[in-house]
Amino acid sequence: MGIFSFGKKKALPLSEQALAEISDLGRVLLTLDSNRLVYENGHWTADFVEGPISAPDGSLEKEVIELRREKRKLKKELEKYMSQVQEMRDLKEKWNLLDFKYQLLVDMWSMRVLDNERGNLLEREGQLSPGRSSRRNSLALSSQ
Repeated sequence: MGIFSFGKKKALPLSEQALAEISDLGRVLLTLDSNRLVYENGHWTADFVEGPISAPDGSLEKEVIELRREKRKLKKELEKYMSQVQEMRDLKEKWNLLDFKYQLLVDMWSMRVLDNERGNLLEREGQLSPGRSSRRNSLALSSQ
């Protein structure tokens, strides 16, 4: 006998007397929502007001198969749409990058135009003051 033997309880076997008492109870009815269950002869069976449920004719199995088929189809469509969403995100990112490049080129071009205009203005001023134009011409010749 162990120290913790008091915690274990042995299942009592059903005696013939206990089985007889259970059978004396008769039908046990249990109603859950609109479903009624009946306990008879050791088994639970579903029962409705119209009568007991007949054996399945296979329509439920067909419906389950159809629902599984539809589930697989919807899952494939969902995966397709998720890939399209990812593709749209990638295209949007690419579009943003191209837009940034375009804006950068426009800014660079406008800076180039402004620099050319400023250079032309300085050159005109240089004609008024000969020191500046000669220095600019010498820089232009040295860079070539």
